Amino acid sequence: MKVEFDIQLHTLDMYRYNLYHAYTTASGYLAVVLSMLIFAVAARRWEEAELSQTVLYVALGVVFLLYVPVTLYARSKQQVHSNPVLKNILHYTIDDKGVTTSQGELSSTLAWEQVYRIVATRHNILVCSNPRNAFIIPREQVVQEYDVIRKIAQAHLEKYRFKMKESK
Repeated sequence: MKVEFDIQLHTLDMYRYNLYHAYTTASGYLAVVLSMLIFAVAARRWEEAELSQTVLYVALGVVFLLYVPVTLYARSKQQVHSNPVLKNILHYTIDDKGVTTSQGELSSTLAWEQVYRIVATRHNILVCSNPRNAFIIPREQVVQEYDVIRKIAQAHLEKYRFKMKESK
């Protein structure tokens, strides 16, 4: 079985990957919990503390909640626009050998044994080569190919490395 397709990565696709990665790690959970704790302290001390302290707590909570998404968006935009590989169209071939990406004369294959895991989120298919790096395939650009990608990946990956639901 084999499937081929082209994708054009956009800032929003990279941003969604970066958000997914940031908020599915311990540091992402910690940032959310910390901001919730700050809001809880602000609410609890509402009557006792001075208005300036309460405003400071709320502002600190907002900063913790908004800092990560805002900086991730800026980083995503910079990554997509400054990297010539990400800026141009990528050709993918997924077959029994693995996942091959090519652009012009350059080509690289990630064998199935080297795939850390494959995850389908609501907006992207992430072919992870390690816990930090992944090929990002926007689902809206591979609607027709999704089921074939899923079948090929399922045939080559152990269940714990395969997280793709059937398309609706």
